[in-house]
Amino acid sequence: MVLEFKDEPYILFWLLGNENVYGFACNANKEPDAFFKFANEVARHIKQIDPEHPVAICSGDILFLDKFGKDCPDIDIFGTNAYRGEYGFGFLWRQVKQETDKPAFIAEFGCPAYAEGKTSDEAEKLQADYHRGSWDDIEGNMAFGEGAGNSLGGVVFEWLDEWWKAYEPSIHDAKGLFTGPFPDGFMHEEWLGVCGQGDGKLSPYLRHLRQSYFMYKKKWR
Repeated sequence: MVLEFKDEPYILFWLLGNENVYGFACNANKEPDAFFKFANEVARHIKQIDPEHPVAICSGDILFLDKFGKDCPDIDIFGTNAYRGEYGFGFLWRQVKQETDKPAFIAEFGCPAYAEGKTSDEAEKLQADYHRGSWDDIEGNMAFGEGAGNSLGGVVFEWLDEWWKAYEPSIHDAKGLFTGPFPDGFMHEEWLGVCGQGDGKLSPYLRHLRQSYFMYKKKWR
């Protein structure tokens, strides 16, 4: 991939892994030092092929952050998927700065547009409020601001609802997958889109633009 895409103008940096520290389909949660040393070895190899782009990792929140700081001197950016609530990411920025002194990047953040006991409009507003708080925190911790100064930005997760993700692939499931800091206390992973597909009858062509979409449109105009 590096050889194929390194000269494309849209490449910002290389991002290694995706939440490996949680141990899904790997043993990184049991052998974190081995994992991070391997990731660092990969980063060195990438830089030999492409010295023009930084290398980042995509971790899971700040799990094993101390191991990353110790074992990954050749990885330039600490990237992580983090879901912490509508207030933003708390001490994450300062913790990354203290443990690694490297810039931080939120590789994935978001909120469901579904909440038990709420109307669709109410749930959309809660989603938009969550995104607003997250983005304001990302922006507030960028360089020259009043925060930690090490934020590089973030990736909204996600563009469109994924009906296939939780239980029945043909149904927009409303059952929570796991508990977390979301409006009704559950992650509804099929409802994370800033765009929906209505009742599904016009899928995959319909794009219902939610309140969170218009919030970002206003912020990023």
